[in-house]
Amino acid sequence: MEKNKTNTVGSIKVSENVIVKIAQTAALEIEGVKFRPADSEDALSKLMRKSPVRAKISGETAAIKLEIFIEEGYNAVKAAENVQKSVKSAVQNMTGFTVTKVDVGIAGVSFKDEEDSGVNNEQA
Repeated sequence: MEKNKTNTVGSIKVSENVIVKIAQTAALEIEGVKFRPADSEDALSKLMRKSPVRAKISGETAAIKLEIFIEEGYNAVKAAENVQKSVKSAVQNMTGFTVTKVDVGIAGVSFKDEEDSGVNNEQA
C-alpha cells in the first residue's frame, strides 16, 4: 500500500514496504537485537509466517509493530525501548511521517551455545 504526501512541487508516494525496511534496519542497529534466524525454518514455514516488522500508514502517520529476539546477556526491556526510539526516529527523519506508536514484541531469546549448534530457542 502506498500513501501520497503532497507538497508545493507535487506529490511523493511512500510504500509501507519502505517504512518496514527503514524500521527493520533501525531495529538491527541496536545491540542484542535480531530477528528470527533464517536457518530455523524450512521454506514453507517462511512463506506462511508473517513478517517480523509490519507498518500501517494512515494519512501522514505510521504505526509500526516489530517481533524481535534478544541475544543472551542483554536486558530485554532496555533493548526493546532502544528499538522503539531508534525506529521512531529513523522513520520520522527519513519519510517525514509522524510515527504514532512503535509496538515491540519480544518473541524469544537467542542463546549463544544454541546458535553455534544451529538450534534456537524461540519461546519467550
